Amino acid sequence: MKPVPAVLAPGAPGRPPSPVPPGQADGAPLNPRRWQALAVLAVGPFLSLFDQFCVNLAAPSINRSFTLSPLEFQAVVGGYSLVYGLGLITGGRLGDLFGRRRVYRVGLALFAVTSLACALAWSPAVLIAARLAQGAAAAVLQPQVLALIRVQFPPAERARALSWYGVSMSLGMICGQVLGGAIPSWDLLGLGWRPVFLVAVPLCAVAHLAIARTLPADRAARAGQGIDGAGIALSATGFALLLLPLAALQEGSFLPAGPVLLAAAALLLTVFVAHQTRRERGDRAVLLPVRLFADRTFGLGVLLNFLLYMSSVPFAVMLGLYLQDESRLSPAVAGLVFTPAAVAIAAGSRLAPALQGRFGLRVLVVAAALTAAGLAGALATVGLGTPDAVVLPLTVSFAVYGLGNGMIVPLLTGVVLAQVPPQDAGAGSGVLSTAQQLGAAAGIAVIGAFLYPAATGAPLRYADAMWAGTSLAVLGVVCAALLTSAARRQRPGN
Repeated sequence: MKPVPAVLAPGAPGRPPSPVPPGQADGAPLNPRRWQALAVLAVGPFLSLFDQFCVNLAAPSINRSFTLSPLEFQAVVGGYSLVYGLGLITGGRLGDLFGRRRVYRVGLALFAVTSLACALAWSPAVLIAARLAQGAAAAVLQPQVLALIRVQFPPAERARALSWYGVSMSLGMICGQVLGGAIPSWDLLGLGWRPVFLVAVPLCAVAHLAIARTLPADRAARAGQGIDGAGIALSATGFALLLLPLAALQEGSFLPAGPVLLAAAALLLTVFVAHQTRRERGDRAVLLPVRLFADRTFGLGVLLNFLLYMSSVPFAVMLGLYLQDESRLSPAVAGLVFTPAAVAIAAGSRLAPALQGRFGLRVLVVAAALTAAGLAGALATVGLGTPDAVVLPLTVSFAVYGLGNGMIVPLLTGVVLAQVPPQDAGAGSGVLSTAQQLGAAAGIAVIGAFLYPAATGAPLRYADAMWAGTSLAVLGVVCAALLTSAARRQRPGN
């Protein structure tokens, strides 16, 4: 296998080389059941994204059941993502402090309980509370997966492991889109939308039992340091003030307060960084190791992930709505459009490690180009075709997009994690996941402004939102490709 390019390698300038002996991962003996453990770990990212996306399409059925107010509707749909995004850095640090396997099992248990609470909700208030708690459980669950991959797999195997992580995330998003609309229409046992949430309960139970048998207990990487309570409060409040204006972008009455909240967010996050830097210099417990950003590759990888999630997540959400509400397709037929993309994502994720070993960082540029080409094809289809004639072209375009996206996500994740010391793997994973959530929130806010008309009762503008979503997606992946190409040129031969 061709060595990892110097711009990505753990021994890049400013970081001493740290060769890993054969049969070890980060200096510890290899777990012989690590690949079985990876299958169990994949449940976390799958469910985190499945429950984020399924409600987008199940929301109309939930609305008919409870007759939600506009504020309640936004809380049911967006509350999960808000709490999830706010808690990811904290969730990652909890794994560093108390052991990642232990925190992952706690996250599974919490996710099962909160999912059951969502399914049993008897009022809007109960459902909203359960959804917020479910988002907090996902924030505990998700960062442990990347951190455990980072410390359980040696560098030679890590790219393959991350490719399966990418498959699980992408399938969670796609299955959420497909089943979120289909399950309520099936009305299983007369339960309507409730089985959408029940899907997680048996998966969490099985994973909770299996992880103890496939993954040995790990020692806390930062045991005895305690929790940085002030850092948690500053980061959560700062990110909340940053996300709320984005979530309410389509509400005209809210816009005057938006700049004030964004300014307050910038101030609080600046104080948070200064607080973390000061504690880090004093060798005290920190929530976010600021020194990670001194590595240019880490910062670039986080930015690229932000751009790609800003591009891909809104596009998938908008496409699901467009196919069902504008093109008048049934949930089952709309799901057929996503199915080739799911297959292509899985294929791209599996191809990526071998291609990177042969061609190096060039693969990221090609993957970004494929992603942009698929999205551009979707944009042309929506612009030139009629709603009843777009299904086949969209299916092909979305499959091309899926191939590129399936290749680029695990490779970029590997770029970021390669720069993170093992003892900070949880915090680094939390930073990466937070960037992804912020990117998704920013993209959804942009297309939401085009989707929701200012006039009350006016029809939703699906064509406008599809144009905005696909244009934003193409712009995001082109920027990602340019940044990646610039990084590659800094290291000739990569």
